Amino acid sequence: MAISGLQVINIGLQNESANSDSLYTAFNKTKDNFTTLFGNSSPFITFTGNTGIGVTANANAGTVDILNTGVTSIVAGTGISINSSNGAVTITNTGGSGNGSGVTSVGVTSSTLSVSNSPVVSAGNIILNLPTTGITAGTYTNPTVVVDTYGRVTNIANNTVSGTVTSVGVTPGTGISVTNSPITSSGNITVTNTGVTRLSQGSGIILSGSNGDVTISTAPVSAVTGVAVTSSSLTVTGSPITTSGTITVNLPANVAVTGQLLLNGSENLGTGNAASLLVTASYFTTTGASTATLAAGTTGQIKTFMMVGDGGDMVITVTNAGWKSSGTGTITFGDIGDGCTLQYINSKWFCIGQNGVAFA
Repeated sequence: MAISGLQVINIGLQNESANSDSLYTAFNKTKDNFTTLFGNSSPFITFTGNTGIGVTANANAGTVDILNTGVTSIVAGTGISINSSNGAVTITNTGGSGNGSGVTSVGVTSSTLSVSNSPVVSAGNIILNLPTTGITAGTYTNPTVVVDTYGRVTNIANNTVSGTVTSVGVTPGTGISVTNSPITSSGNITVTNTGVTRLSQGSGIILSGSNGDVTISTAPVSAVTGVAVTSSSLTVTGSPITTSGTITVNLPANVAVTGQLLLNGSENLGTGNAASLLVTASYFTTTGASTATLAAGTTGQIKTFMMVGDGGDMVITVTNAGWKSSGTGTITFGDIGDGCTLQYINSKWFCIGQNGVAFA
């Protein structure tokens, strides 16, 4: 690079002053030239290229070439706009189709979850968490719980376990025994089977099992080929049966009785009671005015009454009394030894024998 302002020193022939600058002028020009030279000299003696810069020095030409080895030009592609092709360049995504266009930001919002790192405009993770409800984690006793529509517990509180049961007992039934009952605080109630605990089959018996639900059956026997009934005093018809049928047994029209005819069964009839139709005789002792009743009987039935002790009259009201045209009648017993015998015929009680009684 040429430096302007060079001072030229005029020099004539040797040892002649013609056409030569004086010594003073020559020294001043020399001084001025050095001043100009040093004023235009560079303090840099080495050039080193950095990232994207290359440096080439030409010692012969006295030049240094500095080259851009990085981006030399920017061209906008699809979906991109630039404000300049060099210098300070702003690159903008204008959207549209193709790779690298479209969504430029992704965000998440929630009214029930906590969201952080939203939105993401280049790369990253959006974090979703279930927010705390302020409930202390732990074990609760007989709690009261509040749950929202999303199934989250929003409130919980312990409650005192209370109840009205202060005693538990077991009442045994037939074949059962119970010990340690009742329990009023804690403990065990023991229940024992005191009835049948096991079944074993004997001769002619079949069991479906030895415990649990057991079916008891008779063992098969040889087939019966015929059934007959005989009697020396009863009338028998339809005997024998060899397939199926009915054997009829009846009393004969006339029964011959040898020896005594005994009618067993009696009761002590109390005042205010109904005379039993299951026994033949009803006897009574009165301690004051007394009453009793006699219901309708069955055809042919015989019923007897007798007073064995007299402390007052006994009046027995009889249903379907034969001595009345219809309805009930009465029999009055007034003295020891009073008695009567009744028989139920044609749906009425008729007196077939009496001693000292009064009918009304």
